[in-house]
Amino acid sequence: MSVAEKTTPLWTCARCGRRFLAANVWHACSQRELDEHFADKPANIRGLYEAWLAFVENNGGPITVLPQKTRIGFMAHRRFASAVVRRNWIECGLWLKRAATHPLFTRVQRETEREFVYIFRLTETSQLDKELAALVKEAYRGGLQEK
Repeated sequence: MSVAEKTTPLWTCARCGRRFLAANVWHACSQRELDEHFADKPANIRGLYEAWLAFVENNGGPITVLPQKTRIGFMAHRRFASAVVRRNWIECGLWLKRAATHPLFTRVQRETEREFVYIFRLTETSQLDKELAALVKEAYRGGLQEK
């Protein structure tokens, strides 16, 4: 059975083409270009973003990159990771279905009783370690939203 057969179908907004878990979800109905996030940023920040993206893909699987107004979402069946481009770092996010710890985590947002978003600053590629790889794999599996 493929992933598509094991997951709930997504609703697609007719105006912007974005996909969501439920019909008629409120969202900023706009499309952005990835390059907009790197305007007026140092060149090394794009490289740092590309390293985060490759790390997520290598420790997860195929993803859809969703450039939005304030962040770049990484989506399997649902969003499971993100990047916010700052002047001197990438603010990364991971959605997990449990409480977790990692030395990089600077903030946690509790989305629901069993969903947490962990935020951290990526300032150099050496921060992308084995422990973080395991958490990305876990977040990716959660992003598949298997039935």
